[in-house]
Amino acid sequence: MFVQQKTIFVNGVIKTMDLNNPEVEAVCVSAGKIEALGKKSEILEYVKNVPHEVIDLQGKVAYPGFIDTHSHLDMCALALERVSCDLSLKTIDTVINKLKEKAHATPKGEWVIGYCYDDTGLQDNRHLDKHDLDKVSTEHPVIVFHISTHLGYINSYAIKKLGITKNNKVEGGEYVIGEDGEPTGLLLEFAFFETIAYLPEPTEERLKELIEQAVHNYNAVGITTFHVGGIGLSANPEKTMRCFLDLERQGKLTARAYLHFMPGVMETFAQYGLWNFGSDYLKFGGLKYFTDGSIQAFTAALSEDYYSKPGYKGSVLFPQEEIDAIIEKYHLMGVQVAVHTNGDQASEGVIQAFEKAYEKSPVRLNHLLIHAQTVREDQLDRMKAIGIIPLFFGQHISVWGDRHASIFLGPERTGRMNPAGSAVRRDMPFSLHSDSPVLPIMVLESINTAVNRKSSGGKIYGEDQKITPYQALQAYTTHAALCCLSENDRGALKAGYYADMVVLERDIEKIAPETIIDTKICMTVCGGKIVYKA
Repeated sequence: MFVQQKTIFVNGVIKTMDLNNPEVEAVCVSAGKIEALGKKSEILEYVKNVPHEVIDLQGKVAYPGFIDTHSHLDMCALALERVSCDLSLKTIDTVINKLKEKAHATPKGEWVIGYCYDDTGLQDNRHLDKHDLDKVSTEHPVIVFHISTHLGYINSYAIKKLGITKNNKVEGGEYVIGEDGEPTGLLLEFAFFETIAYLPEPTEERLKELIEQAVHNYNAVGITTFHVGGIGLSANPEKTMRCFLDLERQGKLTARAYLHFMPGVMETFAQYGLWNFGSDYLKFGGLKYFTDGSIQAFTAALSEDYYSKPGYKGSVLFPQEEIDAIIEKYHLMGVQVAVHTNGDQASEGVIQAFEKAYEKSPVRLNHLLIHAQTVREDQLDRMKAIGIIPLFFGQHISVWGDRHASIFLGPERTGRMNPAGSAVRRDMPFSLHSDSPVLPIMVLESINTAVNRKSSGGKIYGEDQKITPYQALQAYTTHAALCCLSENDRGALKAGYYADMVVLERDIEKIAPETIIDTKICMTVCGGKIVYKA
């Protein structure tokens, strides 16, 4: 008779995030799931007559594996072969020189692609234009992604190659025209999204390799489940799906993928009922939808003026009737909808649409408001009433907090950004995320920001929005599991749940809050297998 070998994890502090059994001494794993947990002596006795392996945690602290509820792993995979134009470069000239290096190593006529350009963080404090990128090359099409991924820049070669003229129009976006009446090379929102659909992609085999590497990068920060925030937003959706499916069949996914789909892709899948199903490692979720852009690109829709632009609030990308219709359609089908809203005016339109849909069918589907950065107190009340979960991009405080206070929102609204404290006071579930590749994939840094609310300049924004380390951990475990409709198999360490864990060098609930960021991840376990070890 075949007996499944068991693995036991012992000699550490094991925090389950289960209120009924918060801490145990040992966990027994079989066939990728937790079979038993309890005292070390009990678990050793339980396995003594069967084949088993012992993993010594060496006094470290284990938690349930972290769940990233919003990022773009497919874009992170592609970025591995692109040029980072982040703030370490400091000036536009340095950005141009780095892109030139890539151009020199690229055959003429092929694309040179940069990402993570942050205009307000560089010394030049301005956007790129076609003239800047013409200095990179006049023999290559050049494109640079803004750090928000809601706008981008192209050179004259790319403008001509794509056939962009002053007459081009796109719903929900803009090809910016200069004083000379010609395109400047700045592409906003759906003008940018449509452009990146033309970018070359790796072969299918190479894309699989890049996705594998990106998943391992997620493992290295403790992530065992990740959402993909919009299949069809960047790479070819059919190729991307084949890669994910092949990796899952081959047992090469070392974290569990939960996929959301852009409207065009979702329309195709919906014809066949392809949502809310999947395997242990690959699950089809629901719809990803945009209603506004980015605060730091001035394309988010606010109810009050931008701090440095009196009279300007930004605008919602689509008419309210369209937002109502798409949310109602998928809600009535029983499909989870994840809607991008950064500005409170965009959030208002989406909340209204969900309220109307909920009146027709009062079923809670754990719909998601992605980012919800400036969501108001009254809006949180209405979200809780119908079960909408906010996914806060908390690191805006640490990375852009000072710029939000001085440029985008002003000090008062910056203090209310990503109002996790307000959600806690309402006993309302929420999650945290880093929206990679907007920021590098990370978890402890995100937890650190939610707990301390301190900017890169050392200023605290929103003392009353601080949360405890435990509450931040919930946002990456038990609450995050709700966001992928998986609260009965992950997010906590319980018998029957997936054996997904992250092992930290110390207990972040018992250290000085400002030192959380210095904590190291020692090990990540997915399905009982060690997928990362420091």
